[in-house]
Amino acid sequence: MVAILVLMPLSACGEAKEADKADAPAPQESAAPAAKKAETGTVDTSQAGTAAPTQAFARADGGKVTLADYRGKPVLVNLWATWCAPCVAEMPALDRLAKAKAGEMAVVGISQDLQGWEKVKPFLAKAKLQHMTILLDEEGALATTLGAPGLPFTVLYDAAGKEVWRVNGPREWDQPGGFPEPAASGPPVRFHAVGQEPGWTMDIATGHNVEVIADYGSKTATFKAPARLALEGTSSFAVSQGKSSFAVSIVKKACEDAMSGKPYAYTVTMTLDGKRYEGCGEVL
Repeated sequence: MVAILVLMPLSACGEAKEADKADAPAPQESAAPAAKKAETGTVDTSQAGTAAPTQAFARADGGKVTLADYRGKPVLVNLWATWCAPCVAEMPALDRLAKAKAGEMAVVGISQDLQGWEKVKPFLAKAKLQHMTILLDEEGALATTLGAPGLPFTVLYDAAGKEVWRVNGPREWDQPGGFPEPAASGPPVRFHAVGQEPGWTMDIATGHNVEVIADYGSKTATFKAPARLALEGTSSFAVSQGKSSFAVSIVKKACEDAMSGKPYAYTVTMTLDGKRYEGCGEVL
């Protein structure tokens, strides 16, 4: 399945050469800002269930650690670099999140700085991050392994080392709704969406299938559904099967069906074989 990774304006740093990147200002720990709606990078669940990478990362003391060392509790892995302004800006929030979830989840920032600890240690001395763990990707391979299109890039792994969701771009991690809580285990989530002109319906059963009926029933398709579906904020995923392709974006925003006037909790945009459909959705 192919993930839709939405780049927010100025949300991700590109692949500029290390020598060309100016030193980024260090964040300072402070009290969390006043609560506000978290304007976020998109939560993508299309890779849910994928095992965490096995490569080793360097600690500041010279030791090595792998993500397997965090098994037994969830771990939030954040790819960042000192030259990435959005990365630097969100690190205090990640540090506060690490404090809030101490004992139940690890928050690990893995630096992608090509100059290694020579660049990272002076930054950390100024940043005063007290709760999250900082590691170094000495080989610079993690971003490629995960398919990260830019920085910051964040992945949540569950206690068994399986991916839950990923986010491309920054989030207000310690704000209400900023950290997408994993869906509770149990029966699959069932989500139904409907739209008009041309009429269409879509049904998602997580871990099973997506059933689509479009253009007043003249077009039908079935695709594999992701294992989990985050329904706070924005959730999106994309899949392809043979010559057919499907993508959907689900936003927790009030919506009213144009035909019946029925209110729904979600606004849905679906793309089937390149054709865009808009409508409303609900959890069944």
